[in-house]
Amino acid sequence: MTTDSREDVRRECEKLGEHTVQARLEAGRFGAGDVFAWEWLLELHYRRRREGESEGREQLERALKAAEDSAGAARAAAAGAQSAARWTMVAALAAAAAVIISLAKYW
Repeated sequence: MTTDSREDVRRECEKLGEHTVQARLEAGRFGAGDVFAWEWLLELHYRRRREGESEGREQLERALKAAEDSAGAARAAAAGAQSAARWTMVAALAAAAAVIISLAKYW
């Protein structure tokens, strides 16, 4: 086989698509170019696999980023709640002090 034959088979595979190429290979209709058609199918498979892995990695990175953002928001909310609790305690102490002062005035 020559390089021209190889390129012809690859171009034909690109035109036909994966499923048609598989059907033709199973029927033995590629003839001498079946090796190149199998090669094309394998490259297509590995290319999709690599792309799928990179998509999975990107999805994982996005999920981790979202988790980090959520954790940061939760920390900020916890800090806000803690601050509100402190101010509530200060207000309660001030109210208690006001009650004590008011009682002291009557004695």
